[in-house]
Amino acid sequence: MRRLLPILLFLSITAMALAACGGGDRDGASSGDAGVAGEFSSGGGASTVESDRGSLAADEATPSAQGPPETLGIGPRIIKMATVRLSVRRGEFQGAVDEARSIAAATGGFVVSSNQSQGEKRLMNGSLVLRVPERSYETVMRELGGVGRLDGRQENAQEVSAEFVDLQSRKRHLEAVERQLLVLLERAESVPAALAVQSKLNDTQLQLEETRGRLRYLDDQTSFATISVNLRERLPVAAAGKDGVVETWKDGAEAFAHVAGRTFVAVATIAPILIVLALAALGARFVVRRRVAPGSS
Repeated sequence: MRRLLPILLFLSITAMALAACGGGDRDGASSGDAGVAGEFSSGGGASTVESDRGSLAADEATPSAQGPPETLGIGPRIIKMATVRLSVRRGEFQGAVDEARSIAAATGGFVVSSNQSQGEKRLMNGSLVLRVPERSYETVMRELGGVGRLDGRQENAQEVSAEFVDLQSRKRHLEAVERQLLVLLERAESVPAALAVQSKLNDTQLQLEETRGRLRYLDDQTSFATISVNLRERLPVAAAGKDGVVETWKDGAEAFAHVAGRTFVAVATIAPILIVLALAALGARFVVRRRVAPGSS
């Protein structure tokens, strides 16, 4: 029981430190190590663990002595998103899509998703979702405006610098606690003590993975901007000039051909029925005349 008491005291202190100092830095973790080492030394028979924990604290202090903390080098972290609505003349849709893809690829970006379909009057429409490096965001937005006529533009930005710094500090703190718990797990001399340390280690590692995952997500979102491009073919305007008149006549001819085709299909569908009915009517008339002819004579 005397050997289990120091481990239980350490777990209690670690739980309070995690609850109150989730965003603590290396110095906070090191001072906590020193306090825990004192608890173990007072329990007797734990001088080896105290020595190991002292070396861990010295290791954590080494990076600070070599240079500034990692968070000091973090610049503004901003998530950039935009939506661009463009329209092009009939027949230029695919060329506009290829041009938008080329603009993204030229800056080191890529296409996340794309779709296209044919709407009313056989006009094409679709969308592209582009991811481009944050440093090339303004250039890409300017070049996309030249792909077609700009019908609309919307931009959004979200500042996440403070969250990024807090998450990095929390990650370092959890990593320090993880190392401490691993040392205690190796030194545990009874099954209850090992299970208690393992339970706390599992909780710490879960929090650590969640923190790392959030950091990876924020790093990806701030390193690459997201741009949604909506493209459509626009209707020709007759008053726009000769080209507009030609397009209007072309649309009229296509509509007439479409209606004529539908009419032909309908007539061809009912033609056999009409022929059968006509033949039946002629046969009936012929039979009636044959019967009437002898009586009339």
